[in-house]
Amino acid sequence: DQAQDTLRPNNRLSDMQATMEQTQAFENRVLERLNAGKTVRSFLITAVELLTEAVNLLVLQVFRKDDYAVKYAVEPLLDGDGPLGDLSVRLKLIYGLGVINRQEYEDAELLMALREELNHDGNEYAF
Repeated sequence: DQAQDTLRPNNRLSDMQATMEQTQAFENRVLERLNAGKTVRSFLITAVELLTEAVNLLVLQVFRKDDYAVKYAVEPLLDGDGPLGDLSVRLKLIYGLGVINRQEYEDAELLMALREELNHDGNEYAF
């Protein structure tokens, strides 16, 4: 018993360290993708792509996980022509369900609006 008690803190510590390393690796991948672009437009396109990936993961968390539900209910909702096919609609869904807060929702909307504005602007802006 005493040997197990002695090992538990080390296991928790190594689990925490592994989680921190995974988080750091994820953050590094995000930063590498964001830094790959040379213009403000490419930065915002990548930022919205990353936002889309994150929103998709959050949306999937709120739905049933069984195979039948995913295939016949969830996937048709999320398809490009489904009711949740648009990023702004998926964003409203997770905000409305309380998955993200108002500040996160507004930041995401602003990021998407900036990207859209640059899509209609003929100028290229560099850092």
